Parts: sequence; structure tokens; C-alpha cells
Amino acid sequence: MAVPSADAAAAPPRDAQSAPAAAPARPSEPASAHADAAAPHGAPAAAAAPTGRTDIYPVTLVRRLQRLQDLIAAGSTAGIAQQRAMITEMDVAFGEADPSVWQDPANARALVMYFLGGGNPAVLRDIINREPRPNIDEKLLTGSLLYLEGREEPALRQLGEIDARKLPNGIGGQIALAQAALTVRTDPAKASRLLEVARLLMPGTLVDEAALRRAVLVAAQAGDLDQFERLSGQYFSRFRHSAYAGNFRQRFAAALSRMNVLATPDGLLRLDALLAPLDEEARREVFLLVSRAAIVEGKTALATASAERAMVLAPVASRDAERARVYLSAAQAATPDRYKAAEEALKAIDRARLDPSDQALLEAARRTAELIRRADEAPPAAPAAAPAAPAVVASAQPSRAAQEGEKPSTAISKAQAKLGEIDAMLKEAPR
Repeated sequence: MAVPSADAAAAPPRDAQSAPAAAPARPSEPASAHADAAAPHGAPAAAAAPTGRTDIYPVTLVRRLQRLQDLIAAGSTAGIAQQRAMITEMDVAFGEADPSVWQDPANARALVMYFLGGGNPAVLRDIINREPRPNIDEKLLTGSLLYLEGREEPALRQLGEIDARKLPNGIGGQIALAQAALTVRTDPAKASRLLEVARLLMPGTLVDEAALRRAVLVAAQAGDLDQFERLSGQYFSRFRHSAYAGNFRQRFAAALSRMNVLATPDGLLRLDALLAPLDEEARREVFLLVSRAAIVEGKTALATASAERAMVLAPVASRDAERARVYLSAAQAATPDRYKAAEEALKAIDRARLDPSDQALLEAARRTAELIRRADEAPPAAPAAAPAAPAVVASAQPSRAAQEGEKPSTAISKAQAKLGEIDAMLKEAPR
């Protein structure tokens, strides 16, 4: 499991106080039922001379960081660099703090929230190894560290039975997000519920944004089209300016192409409605991403329709217009009635204006069209056993062609045996 980073999943909460949890989807108990976010280890150790800094105010520092991260969720890209600098400073300050600082339950909660929000887990481990240990539930403390270190099974044993709704909102939202990450592979339905809890406990924060991003992908993995569309619409409406929205759009497009969302007659109209909150540039980007993903998936009709949408939105002679032409021609290069026009269009593409991944796709599409043309011009021959076709030409197979209403070609069948090298090119190309 990837260690949560600042982009993620676990931004420090809006509130580090012991406030009751906001009303979640299911009835909750007041925060006091969990005894200050967790029962302390016992009576504080006997007073001793401090060995570290005592002028540390963790609750205040965490509040400052969470305000910055909320700005990132709202669209501040400059905030990402500021966040890195702030986290570096807080790692040092927290690492130098005297253990007595963490005997205040509010500070101990802020400690856990900070590291779940992007702090260096090695610093947390060093703090935990000191005596007295932070005054917070041992399961929350140790489970959070194990989660940050990527040790999923022991982390789940520590955190799995904790009811995040019974914790104060700030730490509860963070824990629910961590629990969702730990359960998503084994129990996606439970992970979806936990993401909802995280969002309800910390609305408007980076935790809310990250939980919604993840919930969309969980719905996609489950094949729940209604949930996927509903949650995607919420994300585009609420967090379209997030500093992480670009990454979301890429994953959204890949999921969209796999789910056959656009297979219905009104599919493109539904996608238009879904993307309506976005500006023209962002909509164009999504259509380009969908088109490219559909080409790799071998879905010619979807790739063609999305590329055409992108061309309408792209400024004339722009790089995006060039990309749209590449995708449109690549989608048509493996079809029996369009490969000749596609081959000519591909020759006119300025390769230097494309990034490396699209250059590889352009080359693969050119080779596909060329192979099909040669096979079409060759004298008839007995068909040979063919290896699996690469994604860019998958739509040329008779079964795919029949699904998309295209006329199968015997020439295409003959070309299949020659396409293994193109398959390798696509697999090695950067995405």
C-alpha cells in the first residue's frame, strides 16, 4: 500500500478539539463515548526535567496546516509547495518536542492527525519510542504508524474495530479514511461506507476531497454505474479546481472507458451533462483522456466519438487539436473502411508536437494502418493462426467489429499475425 501523501488521503482536520462528531450517515454516539479520542495510558509519569522543547503548540500548528490543505482542495497549486515546507518544519518541531508535550490529550490527537496528514512516519516512530508515550489510545497510535509504514495487516488489526464516528470529527475523519484504504481490496462495500463517514465528519476539507476521489474509483471497480456518475458529478461540482483534479480526471477517464458508460445511445449526452461544471479546457482534456484510454482498450466507437468532441473544443492548430487528430486517426486505422484515410491523416501529423506517449501511439497507429493496407493488397491466402491483437487494433477483430456495426474484412484477419511487435510497442510506451 502506498504511504499516504499530502495529496491524499489524510489532510489534517479542520478541528483538533474534542467536539462531537458531525451527524454521519448512521446514528453516532457523542465523542465522549470514546474518552477524549481514546483512553490515556494511565497517570502521567512523575515530573522530570524536560529533555526537549516545550514551546511547541501542536494543535495550533495542525490547524495552520489544515487551513493550507483546505486551500489546496479549493485549487491552490502554490499551496502544495508551501505545504511541503510547512511539513518539513513541523517534522523537526515535533521531533524535538519533549515527551511531556504529548501528555496533553489534545496535543496527542494533533500528533496522530498531523502524521496521517503527511508527516514523516519515521519521526512518529521516534516519538512513540520515547517515554512517556503519547497520551492517546494505543490502537490509534500504533495503528496509525503501521498504516503509514504500509504494513496493512497489523494496521488493520489495530484500527479495524475502531468506530471513527465516536471520535472527535478531526481525528475521526482521518481514521475513517485510513480504514477505507486498508479494506478497499477485501471489502469494497465497507470501504465505500467508511469514505462516506470521512466525508461527513470533515466536509469541505482535503479529507473530504480525497475521500470523494477514492469513492468514485471504488464505484468504478464495483461496476456501479449510477454511483460512479453520481459521485463523479459531485466531485466535478465541488472540487473541480482542486490541485489534484488533474490526476482525478486521468483516472476518471480510464474508469469511464472500462465501464462502457458511453455504450448507450445517450451516452455522450450523459457525459456532456456530467462534465458541464468544468471549464472548456478541462472538458477537452477529459475527452482526450477518454479517447486515448478507449484506443488502448480497443473501443473504436468510443475513441472516435470522444476525439471528435475534443476537436470541437480545441483551438485551431493547437497541440490539443493535434492530439485529437492522432486519436481519431488511430481509432480509425484498424477499421476496414477507414484505414486508408486514417493512414493519410497520420502521415500529416507533426510528431514533434506530441509527448512521448502519444508519439508511441502515433507510430503504432501508422504501423497498424500500413499492415492492414498491405494485407488488403496482398493476394488471398489461407488464414493463419493469429496471436491476440494489440489494444490499438482490437476493434479490427470480427467479434469487435460485429459489436460496433463495422464490416469485418478478411484482409484484417490476415494482418493479425503481423501485429505482435505493435502490441509490444504499446505496452512499453509511457502512459
